[in-house]
Amino acid sequence: MSLAQSMYLAVIFSSLVLVIGTVRSRRAPRIRLVDAPTHEVWEIAFLAGGPGRVTDAAIAGMQEDGRLAVGGPGAVTVRRAVAHHPVEQAVLDALARTPGGALSRLRGMVMRSPAVQEIGDRLADRGLMRRPRRGRGWRRMAHVQVAASAVLLLGGLLMTITGTAGDDAFTVPFVVRIAPAAILGIVVGSLCKLAHRSRLTPAGTLALRAAHAANSPGVVGGAVRPAAIVVALGGAALVADAVLRQQLLDAQSAMATAAGVSAASGDTTTTSSGDSGWDFSDGGSDVSWCGSADGGSGCGSSGCGGSSGCGGGSSCSSGSSCSSGSSCGSSCGSSSSD
Repeated sequence: MSLAQSMYLAVIFSSLVLVIGTVRSRRAPRIRLVDAPTHEVWEIAFLAGGPGRVTDAAIAGMQEDGRLAVGGPGAVTVRRAVAHHPVEQAVLDALARTPGGALSRLRGMVMRSPAVQEIGDRLADRGLMRRPRRGRGWRRMAHVQVAASAVLLLGGLLMTITGTAGDDAFTVPFVVRIAPAAILGIVVGSLCKLAHRSRLTPAGTLALRAAHAANSPGVVGGAVRPAAIVVALGGAALVADAVLRQQLLDAQSAMATAAGVSAASGDTTTTSSGDSGWDFSDGGSDVSWCGSADGGSGCGSSGCGGSSGCGGGSSCSSGSSCSSGSSCGSSCGSSSSD
């Protein structure tokens, strides 16, 4: 068997295994219809944008009714220390531990708090999201296949240029012979990586659509919607208060920049997150509900006391809250636990 034939067999076999594994890991569980709908603003926010969106919704709601004041440059102060939900209590607790009330630091602490992380656990238990650990091995395999296929193509090119492939004037260049195999490996690996970007199951997607429909301006009769639900459904960019909107967007940008610097330097102890979407990390032994495709991914300035990024991964315990143990998994959701 020639070298080119061996490469084709290896890529085809790897691609088949990867596709089968990806499809199985993405298979949504059966759920009861009664478990699908969600009307709680925090669950809606988590479905739409993960821990970052939940945190922004809480801050926006508490600022709207006068319990918090948010001003430049990214400073948060308490006006009335009253919480109506564990997520809001997490905001107050984090603020008490944040000197100067820095919004970006506060945001990261709230995202990692048990109150926020447990929302993801509840949604996963109901079959609306996939747990971060689910499919992690197949995501890694997809990364490896893409990288190996690229190396294969580059190696074939170098062998052709240097003449070490044994080509002569009457044979097809070695790089041309193996190019289809390398391209197949890259395409299949890339598609399998993309398949894991969303943590929402089909049931979760339907629940989120229903929440959008139930809270649309026409349905609520033109009444002014609370800031928390506006942010939960559409993100910080829709906040009516210009100062708060800019401060939240700046905090997201600062956290995304920190995540980028951390990744570039190889430091896996600093993570951050943007607002919506999901991303995954392949580092660490466990992963928590962190991650975001919009401007970074992660749980804040330090992962659950541990490591890496959701953009990372950390060590906490089994994939739930940072108190019981989770870690941040990279860029950013349903199913049962692995």
